Amino acid sequence: MEKLVEVGILFDYYGELLSKKQYKMVDEYYNEDLSLTEIAEIYGVSKQAVSENIKRAVNKLYEFEENLRLMKKNDEINKLLTTINLELEMLEVNTNDKDKLEKIVSKINKFQRENMGDSSYDI
Repeated sequence: MEKLVEVGILFDYYGELLSKKQYKMVDEYYNEDLSLTEIAEIYGVSKQAVSENIKRAVNKLYEFEENLRLMKKNDEINKLLTTINLELEMLEVNTNDKDKLEKIVSKINKFQRENMGDSSYDI
């Protein structure tokens, strides 16, 4: 995964665990696309200080994921739900069970959209 995207995802999961200053700097650098120089001017510090602060914050984000594994668990659950959807779709069912099956698939898709991001496989 490209580091920019990965840091963005980690930031979504764990950003609130950073200090307020680290949170703002990472947000400004990765989400608002400000340069190190622009951020340094905002905070009245050197470009080097901003760079080091962002590096420390990003390292913390990776450390949080290493310990808590929320991103990994979310990905595994999402893959499992997608597999279940595909397997349910391939089942041949009689007409009476088709409505029940469609309700189950609909519930899984709704759960994925609301809790796992919109990567569900709608049928």
